[in-house]
Amino acid sequence: MPDPGPTSSSGARRSDAVANVARILDAAEELLRRRPHVSIGEIAQFAGVGRSTLYRHFETREALVEAVRRRARDHAEHDHAPSLRPAGELANVAVTPLSVPDVLNKVAPFQLSEQIVAEAQRLDGIESAALYVADLAGVVLRKLAGAPAFPDELRIHGTIGTEIPREAYGPIRAAVTARLPGAVVTPLMLRGRAIGMLVVVGEENDSLRDLAQEAAVALALADGYTDTLQTARRARPTSPAAEIQQNLLPARIHRLRGATLAGNVLPGYDVGGDWFDVADNADAVWLGVADVEGSGVHAAGLAAVLLGAFRSARHQGEDPAGAAALMHEVLLATGPDITATTTIGCWNATTSVFRWVSTGSHGPLLAHADGRVEELDPGVGPCLGSPELDPPFRLQQRRLDPGQRLVLLSDGGLESQDASGVPFGRDGVAAALRATRGATAAATVHAIEHAICVRIDEHLEDDVTTVVLAPHTH
Repeated sequence: MPDPGPTSSSGARRSDAVANVARILDAAEELLRRRPHVSIGEIAQFAGVGRSTLYRHFETREALVEAVRRRARDHAEHDHAPSLRPAGELANVAVTPLSVPDVLNKVAPFQLSEQIVAEAQRLDGIESAALYVADLAGVVLRKLAGAPAFPDELRIHGTIGTEIPREAYGPIRAAVTARLPGAVVTPLMLRGRAIGMLVVVGEENDSLRDLAQEAAVALALADGYTDTLQTARRARPTSPAAEIQQNLLPARIHRLRGATLAGNVLPGYDVGGDWFDVADNADAVWLGVADVEGSGVHAAGLAAVLLGAFRSARHQGEDPAGAAALMHEVLLATGPDITATTTIGCWNATTSVFRWVSTGSHGPLLAHADGRVEELDPGVGPCLGSPELDPPFRLQQRRLDPGQRLVLLSDGGLESQDASGVPFGRDGVAAALRATRGATAAATVHAIEHAICVRIDEHLEDDVTTVVLAPHTH
């Protein structure tokens, strides 16, 4: 944006200039939603300023439109309180570089990545481009499409499985530019996290950022029509059990009302009995973590059955105790000696109260702002599906304060052993949590996973599932 004008006379003049810019942007945003071709004169009149004042801040209509779009996008990227918007607020104020409906209707899903790269390369100032996605282990960016000069893989750090949290953008940019000096890295953002990265040789500009935003939506929708994206995310062949498991999982990073949530399953590949699930409903945010005993396709199939029971209970309006009871009933009906450790809960954004039921060897952990780690349910009993477990289940609750982090773990994380046979345990988790005081949900998940992998030399004998809910501090 051009400088608001001379500022030598007084602070009042500077304040007037800032106020004028704000009024112009507000007026332009509102009118452009109603009529995309509204004139500069109409915008000035609606803002209560003269045309000369408007042109003093924005030399052309295009400059004003770009400023409106930039402000709207920046607000969206940093908005941590999703809510119903006034009608018309979400309308575009100018043509975007890529139309999601058009590209999905006109381009074969398996060719979408090549189309996105082609669209990037036609932008002013862009010489060449490549599109990357993170692999399941979260250790490399793998090229989906792009010029041969771009490497097939780029080593990274800080992702949550295939999704990239905001705090990882900077380190990833640094890692990429160390390998490709002068490259520009633009995240494909979707609801507070990136599902891929555009890497280009050229100049970063708003058109490139707009393209990346539209490309994220298009890729997410196209993923249901082709295996291209999922194949690129697999650094090594997966077993049928691991494929079943991956298709059970929701998004890894969630922007919620009043909180952020991150979850991931580090797969044992031949195990497949873990899952986590999240649903942001009108009444509460539902969370579930389960670890079905056994391994292979049998365990993965039983995990899918158990997840179906969990979702069915949610759809029927059950509370966590009712959901756990239905899941227990389904396991008993499936066959003998089928058990699972679980934590099923709901978090209410208005009251910040978490209500839950845990079965098996451990319950949730609560990381306090001062570094203390509290075990919320140390007295859990038989596993879900055990004949000794007798509903109705005891529903517990705890209010979560800003700065605290709720942590749900599967057995694999706590019981993973190092070379000498010592389990990671609650002490290992507590150490990782203390080392990440004040960290985001995604950074906390990454820290716990990293600590486990370092301790056991990255050889997982069981799936490791971690879910962290972090209420906002403001």
